[in-house]
Amino acid sequence: MRNNRNPLALSASSTSIENQPEILRRFIVFSVTCSSKRKNYLGKIMRYPLNLMLVAFLTFGQSTTRAVDFSWSGYGTLGYAISDQPYNTQRFINNRGTLARDSLFGVQLDAKFNVHWSATVQAQISPADDDDNAWNPKLSWAFLSWRPNNDWLLRLGKLRVPGYLNSENMDVGWTFDYARLPIDVYSTSPTVDFTGASISKIWELGLGDLNLELFWGKADSAWRSFIRDPVPGYFAAGADFSLMRVQVKGVVLSLRNAEDLYRFSFYKPSTEHRIEGQEWNYHMPLVSPFPGISYYAMRPEIGLGTEIPSGHAQDFSVVIAGMDIGLGHDIRFAGEYVRRLVKYAENGLNSNGGYTSLRKRIGKWTPYLYYAWLRSEDNALELNQALNQSSVPKWFPNALLINAAQRAAADVFVAYDQQTWALGTSYALTPTSKLKLEWARTHVGMASSFVDSPAGGDVSNQDINLFSLSYNFVF
Repeated sequence: MRNNRNPLALSASSTSIENQPEILRRFIVFSVTCSSKRKNYLGKIMRYPLNLMLVAFLTFGQSTTRAVDFSWSGYGTLGYAISDQPYNTQRFINNRGTLARDSLFGVQLDAKFNVHWSATVQAQISPADDDDNAWNPKLSWAFLSWRPNNDWLLRLGKLRVPGYLNSENMDVGWTFDYARLPIDVYSTSPTVDFTGASISKIWELGLGDLNLELFWGKADSAWRSFIRDPVPGYFAAGADFSLMRVQVKGVVLSLRNAEDLYRFSFYKPSTEHRIEGQEWNYHMPLVSPFPGISYYAMRPEIGLGTEIPSGHAQDFSVVIAGMDIGLGHDIRFAGEYVRRLVKYAENGLNSNGGYTSLRKRIGKWTPYLYYAWLRSEDNALELNQALNQSSVPKWFPNALLINAAQRAAADVFVAYDQQTWALGTSYALTPTSKLKLEWARTHVGMASSFVDSPAGGDVSNQDINLFSLSYNFVF
């Protein structure tokens, strides 16, 4: 069996375009327009991948004008989610309800030049990565593919970071039955896509097709934190986004037999701040100016001049193992485990997470149950709690600033200690559309960076009930 690597993994309507020179001329005008309008947001995000596609269309379209086959497809999710808590979880969900958490819409254009060369462009509109109040268009895919034979595949351009069971189709809700993929696993990479190259080789074995993929590239991303209380002169209350440049490289090994899939991946992202002057604190020393009074130093001026190890880069190592297999009687088991390590920082990015699920197809219904968890290492959770509970007496100089800074440090400090049970079902309305309904109960232990702590409080030892309803479609 062969994987055509269609990112949508769905049946698309395909049409040969007879007036291809006109199509090429329109494509050239559109690409040049996007490239020339430097202040236009859409032009900025699409300029380089579109120019790559333009080269592909010109190179192959001119030489094989009548042979190019174009196909297009689309996907979307209209999702509503509400919780029983007034504060936000997963950026958008609270007791007022939201359409922003899961809703999105995308289209994809594929061009097949010949049996060896093809190109793919996929555009999507969804909530912005760096603004909780905006929706932005973006290119999810924009790559050129070369398949010299059935066993080798080389791709160049904007690609999805592989490794998860649902890496390539994670935005296409129609392709899976969960209301949303478990955030405990699918949030562990600092970026979901990259611009670079991927090369893969397939071996046909008696057990199925074994695929080895190597990839490397870079991406611009945003890291979100939420500050519950303002720190005068340093932080404003609310969502805060750190812009990052991510370099990523890794290897993925997959075994596919019919509908069963086994996957193991290892990759090393490295993140650097894109804002001049911003750095990560690798360590926050504990200072004790007087007996019985101590606090953690975030900045030299708040730490009596204490040196604070810091830097622009964070180096990760991420290991993911997963499987999705049939157990018979239309029952399937799926599970993924992720281990994340960071070289320098003492925060909760060092973590273990995963999920296990069972689902059963009953006619048009597919009910499912899953358990998911994500937990930082104990020393990171203990440090987070110490920051959150740290306090110096009011008579101490700069006491208000120091105490506010400690709470802000706890907010920025990445820490996870949560587990979720989810019960839901999908219902196939048509061969190309699904309804999904899910109830999930998340217990937060010591802390969770997925949850925005309310002003003057925290979310330790809290239970959050989430209810989700969505309509998912492809065409």
